[in-house]
Amino acid sequence: MSIPEFSPVPPDGTNRDSQPTNVRWVIFGLASLASYINYVHRYSWGVIKPYLLKDGVITEEEVGWLDGLIGLSYGFGQFPGGLAGDLLGPHVVIPVSAVLWSIVTAAPAVVSAFSGLATIRLAMGLAQAPCYPCLGKITQSWVPRAVRTSQQGFISSFAGRAGGACSSLIIGTLLMGWLGMTWQTGLVITASAGIVFAIAFALLFRNSPRKHPGVNDAEAEMIEEGELVVTDNQPIRWDWSEANIRNIAAFFGASFSSTFADNLFVFWMPTFLVQAKGFSPAEMGLFASLPLFGGALGGLCGGFLNDWLIRAIGNRRWARRLIAGGCKVIAAVLICCSLLFEDGQVIMGVLFFCKFFSDMSQPTWWGTVTDIGGPAAGRVFGMVNTVGAAGLFAAGPIMAWVKTEYGFDGLFYFVAGVYLVTTACWLNVDCTRRLVVVDSASDWWSPTLPDDPVEET
Repeated sequence: MSIPEFSPVPPDGTNRDSQPTNVRWVIFGLASLASYINYVHRYSWGVIKPYLLKDGVITEEEVGWLDGLIGLSYGFGQFPGGLAGDLLGPHVVIPVSAVLWSIVTAAPAVVSAFSGLATIRLAMGLAQAPCYPCLGKITQSWVPRAVRTSQQGFISSFAGRAGGACSSLIIGTLLMGWLGMTWQTGLVITASAGIVFAIAFALLFRNSPRKHPGVNDAEAEMIEEGELVVTDNQPIRWDWSEANIRNIAAFFGASFSSTFADNLFVFWMPTFLVQAKGFSPAEMGLFASLPLFGGALGGLCGGFLNDWLIRAIGNRRWARRLIAGGCKVIAAVLICCSLLFEDGQVIMGVLFFCKFFSDMSQPTWWGTVTDIGGPAAGRVFGMVNTVGAAGLFAAGPIMAWVKTEYGFDGLFYFVAGVYLVTTACWLNVDCTRRLVVVDSASDWWSPTLPDDPVEET
């Protein structure tokens, strides 16, 4: 049974094949849903953590290590996950990954020992690791280059951060607060959505426009415009020049420090509201989601801002630097300003804007990966995200120690400093330097992107 084409026959009677089909929007929806569910499940740990602490299942020191363990295995799985996405394709890898991480998401409901929870956290990182490298591959294969950063912003930041925000709303406010479920029951119900998604993705997705039966030539050509299309048997090689090594090192630094800082919002906000402000489960679920919704909106705006600024100033490199670096400075100021208030609701309101500006850099990150990675975007995504995962691993025990020694005020100031380190790294990233060389008879490829001439730094 073939998948029907998604565009109707034009009413003016023109040739159907001359009008692009709209399958790319179905793929865009699937990619966004993958990002959303991935974050709902990943952030569920932060929602249940204060109740594990309250019940004495784990201590705060153990919490720090459990927070970080996912970063260790997530980082370990990034490059293999990206490689699997490049070689097998997201059509196979994402559904398998989604089924596995959904099972692991529900597992804390039946485990009550530190060793078991540690195993679950490691398994969660491995299961989720292939998802985002594959989403990077999807945006490189399915999204026209002219609007790629905008759509990457929606997929990576808006959909993902919205999923993270909805995790506390779904489990804390809806299932625990309004419906009176235990956190264990709410966790299992939330996890089951991933199985349904995996089935839908397997049925509707294909690895490239040319392989999808619903895509006509007009849509495929529109997606491929300005992009080098690499065939399965066309070799690529990596350009590890000194300049590229310096460039990727700066990108690694930005990824490490940004993910490190993000740990505050991923795993500590629910605990902050329950421990320091005395919020109920329903209140915690609602207000812990505010900064994450800010991040979702910031990521969406950041994608459009990237595309607009690149066109406005004609310099892709500085457009990405200004957005990513500048927004982290604003976020650092706002997280310090949040400490001027005592009311937990007001603090969450300030942190809404902090996360809004912080996550405006997220589409810049994605855009830089596809800029320098080209046809090997999955592997480049995996490499850079491995370093980011190392930041997540390091943040777990370090933030737990800072919180224990200096309280939540000290933790907030510490994260503000990490934001400034991220800015310094971004100012040294040149997204126009390609890391992948395509061996081809044509001379299309150049070591820099064609719409941004090389300038002296």
